[in-house]
Amino acid sequence: MSKEAFDEMSVLSAIYCEKGEFELLEESPERGIVYRIHTLTERDNEKTPLGLIFHISPNYPHTPPDISISSCHLSRKECHDLRQQLLDTARSLPPEPMIHGLMLWLQENFSDLIKTSSCHSAEEYTHRQKTVKVDVDSSGKRCKEKMMSVLCEIPQLEETRMLSTFEVKDVLSLDDLKSEFDLVGLTELYDQFVPSLI
Repeated sequence: MSKEAFDEMSVLSAIYCEKGEFELLEESPERGIVYRIHTLTERDNEKTPLGLIFHISPNYPHTPPDISISSCHLSRKECHDLRQQLLDTARSLPPEPMIHGLMLWLQENFSDLIKTSSCHSAEEYTHRQKTVKVDVDSSGKRCKEKMMSVLCEIPQLEETRMLSTFEVKDVLSLDDLKSEFDLVGLTELYDQFVPSLI
């Protein structure tokens, strides 16, 4: 391992010095070093916890690190997209210690990256419903969803809470349904579309 890699790891462990923020997972001359950084990123005045694992190869910094990202507040696709963006950014940087720079870049760009990922998710979701066998018919055979219709498509409003996962909820009354819309800031949408469908 290069002295640069060890010096950088020492600096990172000093920056992320709170309990559980920095954790050395593996260190070997053949495989390099692996460490985890736990951090909080801010999006829409909400803190999102992220766990990033960096695998630093013996050729680092001439070879960029491998990275994995996890978060209980993000979907698997959002984590995958963030990882891809970080890897692309790492490949574009000069061959010098870059982990702290990548962490700063992630903090600065997190909100925009998640919005982009979520937009693509919504388009892939509606496309997938119509083109892939995601449902079952009355006889139990897998089939495509043909009954789904999109009520409206509007830009996301400031007060709307971003949903990171798909969830099916059973509501027992119209009041319960309206409450669900209220919770995510879509009261106006409810008032405009739902009563005409009942």
